[in-house]
Amino acid sequence: MQLTIDIKESALDKVMYLLNNLKSDVKIINNPLDIEVINQCDEDYRCIVDGRKERDLHPENYGTINDVDWD
Repeated sequence: MQLTIDIKESALDKVMYLLNNLKSDVKIINNPLDIEVINQCDEDYRCIVDGRKERDLHPENYGTINDVDWD
């Protein structure tokens, strides 16, 4: 059986601890994501750094996935 769950970041360590202790019975399957590490030589690096600064300075301009009206 496969189960997909949405875990709050604040509970992730507890859930991972539980799953780690159930290793013989539980297999964690990661969805393959096309994620690459970005370094200072990449042309997008400056854009990401500036975006992070903007989010720190103006958090009111950013929401969460729960703020999206899906209807």
